[in-house]
Amino acid sequence: MSKLVIAEKPMLARDIARAITGKEVSESARLPISGNGYTVCACAGHLLELVKPDAIDPKWGMPWSLDVLPIEVHDWPKEPAVDKKTGESKKPLIDQIAGLLETCDSVIAAGDPDDEGQLIVDELLDYLGYAGRVERVYVNDNIEKNIVKAFDKLVPNDSCRGAGNAAYARQMADMCFGVNETRLATKRLDGLFTVGRVQTPTLGLVVKRDEAIAHHVTRKFYELFASGDSDAGELTFKYLPGKELLAGEKHLFERHTLEALKEKLDGRDLHFETTVSKKQENPPLPYNLTVLLSDMSERFGFTAAQTQQITQDLRDKYKAITYNRSDSQYLKEEHREQAPAVLAQAMKNLGVRWPLDYRLHSKAFNDGNVTAHHGIIPQEADAPVSAMEPDEAKVYTAICERYAVQFLPPAVYDVSESTVSVDGGTLKLTAKRLSDAGFTAVFPNISNSRVREDSDTGNPWVPAGSHTLAGISCSITEGETTPPAPYTEGTLITDMASIAKYVKDPEIREILKRKDDGKKGEHGGIGTTATRSSIIEGLKTRGYLEEQKGKVRATDKAKAFYALLPPEIRGADVTARWWLIQQDIADGKADVNALQDSVIEVFNHHRETAYVGASIAGTGKTVVGKCPRCGKDVIKTGSIYACSSIKNEKQEDGTWNEVAGCGFKLFGFCTKKFTEKQAASLLDGKAVSLRGCKSKAGKTFDCKVVLQKDGSIEPIFTPRKPTKKGRR
Repeated sequence: MSKLVIAEKPMLARDIARAITGKEVSESARLPISGNGYTVCACAGHLLELVKPDAIDPKWGMPWSLDVLPIEVHDWPKEPAVDKKTGESKKPLIDQIAGLLETCDSVIAAGDPDDEGQLIVDELLDYLGYAGRVERVYVNDNIEKNIVKAFDKLVPNDSCRGAGNAAYARQMADMCFGVNETRLATKRLDGLFTVGRVQTPTLGLVVKRDEAIAHHVTRKFYELFASGDSDAGELTFKYLPGKELLAGEKHLFERHTLEALKEKLDGRDLHFETTVSKKQENPPLPYNLTVLLSDMSERFGFTAAQTQQITQDLRDKYKAITYNRSDSQYLKEEHREQAPAVLAQAMKNLGVRWPLDYRLHSKAFNDGNVTAHHGIIPQEADAPVSAMEPDEAKVYTAICERYAVQFLPPAVYDVSESTVSVDGGTLKLTAKRLSDAGFTAVFPNISNSRVREDSDTGNPWVPAGSHTLAGISCSITEGETTPPAPYTEGTLITDMASIAKYVKDPEIREILKRKDDGKKGEHGGIGTTATRSSIIEGLKTRGYLEEQKGKVRATDKAKAFYALLPPEIRGADVTARWWLIQQDIADGKADVNALQDSVIEVFNHHRETAYVGASIAGTGKTVVGKCPRCGKDVIKTGSIYACSSIKNEKQEDGTWNEVAGCGFKLFGFCTKKFTEKQAASLLDGKAVSLRGCKSKAGKTFDCKVVLQKDGSIEPIFTPRKPTKKGRR
């Protein structure tokens, strides 16, 4: 008899087995692994999925009908999932774990430390009818000694099931929302239009930003500067209008106001006071996933999906970083104790030496701000960057630097501020100078505030005390307002994590903020740290978003569709209210079906009226070529190219349930998606050059590809030129 440990993924299972079974476990060791009173096995993500609507009731299948809506299933049943990459059923793995359950005396649930990780094991045990003892372990750090520590802190799984119930409720609600809203829009608008609980408000952010850019009207604004002599030399003050003059605007648009002030000030002497203080720029906190995705997008142009996959590889392949889908930027005190060894190994991996002071106590180390997750930091693992792919090395280096900076002192600036009150505002002059470079001496590219950005003002230093500005001469300058910048993936993810600032309803705004209490970095977000990149990718795939030169914009189809969406599902308001229900479910205060019931209630409000009489121009399919299998048109849908013979049903998760057709689809090759031009060339029998392909082993390469008659993609590698004999 033994304790059965069920990990979320095979790689983590091997890490756990290596730590607790007392056996030598290779990276390719077959599971389960037994030893020392434990048997360790693994799921492969979710082994179960919600049953498709048409499997519950045939009338919910194809062809879609409005007459059967709304579709709602309480305690929505589950069935063995199908691997979306291989198309293989996960039932054999379920059967294997079922057999192991018959021989164990208790279970330790080792899903990832989040609500989905809780659900993955809970749903499996429920499906198999297991009624024995279950404990929960939270593994954030997948190196041996920290796994051992985690197993010393087991808790009863029953105390954690609320998180899994909330995740199950969200699954049902998302299925219910997607099925009903997508079918309603698709049938009424005569074209496939997917609607999602989280994807829709995300799309709204981009649509509204694009509209703000398109509708921006340039306005001239005016600023006043007052120059004069003082005991510190010639000084130039900037006039800062008060709130009453600005009247809610950022600038003054009436020149005559400044003309009157200029006339009043020219030739006068003014007495002003100067204060001198020190301002401190603390090192930035370690990364959570949201901040990391945003930073890598801005620094290197990585997509959110790219960075998230890299972090998964850094954790799984190299054991180089801690749990990568964290929503926290804070660390436990025990991490501070481990830091010298961890960072010594990190510096060895990077081939650098940093002058770190482990006596320092960064505000990042705060047990009270750490819940299930902590910030993403390096692990004490032998993972030299020389063995990594270039992009992996960039992300790993950034994570190490954001951790190392916690053990460097703040940058300190002397700040001289001179002010004098005048009509309707203040004349102000600021000078800053660096007195102690602190962490910026080691990491000049890491910044935590605007203090450093503004440090070189070019203004002369004014000592503290009373001074006089004599013989004032004023000048008025003109400027023009600029539209907001288009979204990048980085800035979009940042706004997804703080969407509350765009919500006008104060009650909803506070609900959204409450949702992120304790996360100390999110302020009323939509989606989760782990799902935001996939949400953006899904919107691209469905043809709602497109990316050009690093800028994310909404397509014409998306803009037209978003304008027709019922207002109650267009923004984050309803998502916020549903989050409250989700919390009640997690806390055991509401039934697991309560969230789905609310979805149906909202749907019924607009079922009869939404999209009636509306249409969207240009929703026809783009033909890119002829199918190599059957000769029919190949059409573009988002980033996918598929034969028009295929008859299929779109699921809420973005997958297709095919019911007819030859099955030809053109996606991409080795992580590279085909552009429309490349797809057309392939269908025309031409070879296409691809750069930056990535193998299953994580290696990048360039090659040419051609399309075979059976619809498969065949790579063509240019052979290397033979080396001349005798050449060294």
